[in-house]
Amino acid sequence: MIKQFQKGLKDSEYKRERLKGALFFAVGVVLFTLIAGFLFRQSPDRHPTGRADIASDFPEGTWFNTTEPLSLYDQLRGHVVVVLFNDFNTLSDLEDLTHLSNLDNTFQEQTVICLVVLAGREITAADSLVSQWQIGYPVLADPDSMAMGAFGIRALPGVLVIDATARVAARYYEDWQSIPIEAVIEDLLDQGMATRSLANEKYIPVIEDQP
Repeated sequence: MIKQFQKGLKDSEYKRERLKGALFFAVGVVLFTLIAGFLFRQSPDRHPTGRADIASDFPEGTWFNTTEPLSLYDQLRGHVVVVLFNDFNTLSDLEDLTHLSNLDNTFQEQTVICLVVLAGREITAADSLVSQWQIGYPVLADPDSMAMGAFGIRALPGVLVIDATARVAARYYEDWQSIPIEAVIEDLLDQGMATRSLANEKYIPVIEDQP
């Protein structure tokens, strides 16, 4: 009887150890999943190596610095398009605008277009911001964040890079200024030239004369 009791005790202890090990393993998996999910949310989407998703077009809305609504499948066909999504709530956002301006100057002779989407801004506020911040690019007011949703932008500031065939090449977020986007754009221009998908001429937005 004593031997049976000792054997039962050992079996019970063995089962407890196995249960404890299983619990530790399950907790470890959950923690790993949570940490990995957090890190992936914080990291920008890098330039993909495979086939990119076809980009949605800009939703209907009010545009500034252009006399016509712009479309990836019309005026911007055959262009590499860089879109800055921002609400311009703080002075630090001026750095984003400055960096976009530097990109525009770098590729001013090539078929690269820079745009701005004013996220969460009503029409009157967007009009005022375009003037106050002296934004010289075509600007789309996005009061209901429809453009953000259409292009899968999940945080501000956000930067979208679209290739000459209207496919999403990359999405970047708050650390986008530290990423060599110039290299991404040059790569997309090379791809566009190789596939003959670049536009023959660069589209220049027509800006209505101010009274």
